[in-house]
Amino acid sequence: MKSREKMLFAMTKGLKNNFPVVIPYPSIFLRDHWNEITDQPWWAIYNLDPSSRLEVEEDFQKKLDLDWVFCGMCPSKEWRENHKIKIQGNHVFLINILNGEKKELQKESVGGAHIPINKESIINSVEDVDKHINIVDKGILIQSGIFDYAKMVVEKFGSEKFICAGICTPYWEALKDYFGFKGMMINMYKRAELVEYALRRIMMKAIEVLKAYAEIGIDGIWIEECLASANEISLNHFKQFALPYTTEIISEIKRLGMKSIYYACGNVIDRLELIIRSNPDCISLEESKKNFKIDIEWINKVVAGRACIFGNLDSIKILQNGTSNELREEIRKQISIGREYGKFIMSLGSPVTPQTPLSRVKEYVSLARQEST
Repeated sequence: MKSREKMLFAMTKGLKNNFPVVIPYPSIFLRDHWNEITDQPWWAIYNLDPSSRLEVEEDFQKKLDLDWVFCGMCPSKEWRENHKIKIQGNHVFLINILNGEKKELQKESVGGAHIPINKESIINSVEDVDKHINIVDKGILIQSGIFDYAKMVVEKFGSEKFICAGICTPYWEALKDYFGFKGMMINMYKRAELVEYALRRIMMKAIEVLKAYAEIGIDGIWIEECLASANEISLNHFKQFALPYTTEIISEIKRLGMKSIYYACGNVIDRLELIIRSNPDCISLEESKKNFKIDIEWINKVVAGRACIFGNLDSIKILQNGTSNELREEIRKQISIGREYGKFIMSLGSPVTPQTPLSRVKEYVSLARQEST
């Protein structure tokens, strides 16, 4: 079977062998290992010319040959037409053609930049919600050109690879983009109705994006949930502010004919059963860390074939620091557990670390394919 067929079989009927192999957040791996992956200049990531970014993805797939290809939005067609890249010596500038504004671009550092989550809330009223959270029809979104790169990925790889795009859950987007961590925690207690109104708006906005992704031929959606684990919010708050809106997102993905992959970060031991009842096609969890334990055998026991399980191989202890034998043994263990129900995709619990070289990830992919034959 081709990669796309293997992914779809693993997510639905299940497999007995030849399980798909992926890594989560391939864009992070690309960022941290750019020069190992491609000869394209680093500013190709800015997508002024989506075809240049597509060449980077072609290089990526030649190096790793994963069973999926990730894509996302790019700047609008109007924005791309009104900007250009200019090289001056060792400096790279983004030029606004309309007004001549010039901004120097910097290559993103290995490991990425710190993303603050405890910023001040920009939502303090219903009016603020309506002002900041705009719901745009999927037709207008597509016409704007922000899905042009995703279209190219579908056209280039869609016949062979599983094409995946990502979104945040409404809870996670509300926290990181609008309320901030502190504001979210306070408002869930003091102004629950305001938070719920914002969550509904974010959900409606996301549904239009999902409709657009479905129309251009995306196969699956990676749904990222952060700071909604037992380490951050109570089970009751999870039931009230996170789960209902994510369940609606999952339902919409299914209605649109795509597959959902729910990636829940953190300690979900007390809420995994609820997550599975929200009916995702796939569940992906972190590896054991941060004083909690998430064992693949336990995941398999709880899920019991009701969803496809993504492996959660330890990206630091095993992939980065383990011996080749330890890597093989952990892959063998996870695949053996996945065979019970057949709904299994070999993966990592977290993104590949900056210290893990391309050669090691290629070894992981090769061993996973060997052990699942």
